[in-house]
Amino acid sequence: MMLVGTSLGGCLKSLALGEVNIDDVLVIITRTSCPDLEQLIGVVKSYYEYGNTGARQRSSYDLSDCNLDNVIEIASDLYRNGKIHQPRLFNGFGGFVHIELSRTEIWIPLVPSPKTDDERVVDAYEKYTVLRKLLS
Repeated sequence: MMLVGTSLGGCLKSLALGEVNIDDVLVIITRTSCPDLEQLIGVVKSYYEYGNTGARQRSSYDLSDCNLDNVIEIASDLYRNGKIHQPRLFNGFGGFVHIELSRTEIWIPLVPSPKTDDERVVDAYEKYTVLRKLLS
């Protein structure tokens, strides 16, 4: 399954806890404005120490139950592989720009789940996985 993340802190937490596999992440769209990896790691450390004080669902950013070195490694891998998209870096003035993909979900799946009784969905999923394997 390919996933689009809607929250850096929430996505890092679910990745660090093993709820989501990093190979399933297509991109994480985040409100951060970190032009380099060093600044992004600073944000990750801040989430670890303080959470995200401006977040609606502060508990989803609480990384204190996770291993900090592991979270930093995950964030670094995502950053180096171009899987962290920060719209604030591209709007020309650094102001707030973020398409609200979801107010309740941290991850949005891009393909249907194979966990269904609908044969058409199962067939489509199987074809998708074959294509994905051929392209990787």
